[in-house]
Amino acid sequence: MVRVGADFKHPQRGHIADRVYGEMLLQVCRDYPGLPDPRTLKAREIRFFYEGLRGELTEHSKPKG
Repeated sequence: MVRVGADFKHPQRGHIADRVYGEMLLQVCRDYPGLPDPRTLKAREIRFFYEGLRGELTEHSKPKG
């Protein structure tokens, strides 16, 4: 995931895949509205589309000033 202009890893507390993939899926749905039903996407497909956004997300989430 990308936050504050850099790659971000959640702290290792409990099971975090649902939170991480949920956030990634929301971003993918926002930026790729032509995709099929998001409920049918597999984890590898979510990662694929998210990786296509990583550079843009890094730039747009950098702190201003």
